[in-house]
Amino acid sequence: MGFGGRLIRFLVAVIGEQGCEYEAGGKVVSCRQCGGTRFLTRKAQLNTKDMTLWGLDYFDKSAKTLRCKNCGFMYWFGKSPVNLTLSR
Repeated sequence: MGFGGRLIRFLVAVIGEQGCEYEAGGKVVSCRQCGGTRFLTRKAQLNTKDMTLWGLDYFDKSAKTLRCKNCGFMYWFGKSPVNLTLSR
C-alpha cells in the first residue's frame, strides 16, 4: 500500500474517533440531550418478521444512525445525512 492509501486510512481513523458534523433536512444536526454537534455514524438493518422468517434479511432496508460523541444519544435516519466535516 502506498503513502496515499496509508494517509487516507489515518485520516478516516482520526475523523472517526473525533466524530463528524452532519446536516439533515437543511439543518445542522445537534444532540437534543447535550447540544453536541459531533457524531459517529453506523448503518443499521431494519428487519421485518416476514423477511427474517424466510432468511432474506439482506433485502430489508437499512437506516443511517448518528451517535452523539459526547453523551451517546442516537438518531436514526431513513435518508443519509450529509457529512459537513468531509465536504468542507
